[in-house]
Amino acid sequence: MVTRSTSYRLRSSGPQARSDTCSVSTAIDPGSISGFVLQTFKAESILTDTCEDKEQILCSTDMIGLGGNYASASYSAQRFLDPDSGNIIFNATETFDRVIVDEDDVPGAAAL
Repeated sequence: MVTRSTSYRLRSSGPQARSDTCSVSTAIDPGSISGFVLQTFKAESILTDTCEDKEQILCSTDMIGLGGNYASASYSAQRFLDPDSGNIIFNATETFDRVIVDEDDVPGAAAL
């Protein structure tokens, strides 16, 4: 059985001085600038599939570097074989390439 989860990450350009705390007098004395904000732009939506009984792993061509849709994949072979097929069974985690979305599309973003 495959379980799909979605995670979000805000994209940021780093801390920026707040405009309401920066005036001509504080610009002369940089130590007096007291307010910074983390300026963000857009967000990344990341889908991850987790499976405890996968019989086949992804190929290199499935990864984004070779034209595929996956950013990463991790597999751990279990100690037993599938009795029907004789194949090794893997615990698998496969992460799709990120999708850039508006910050408003992130659940709970309005509460921030």
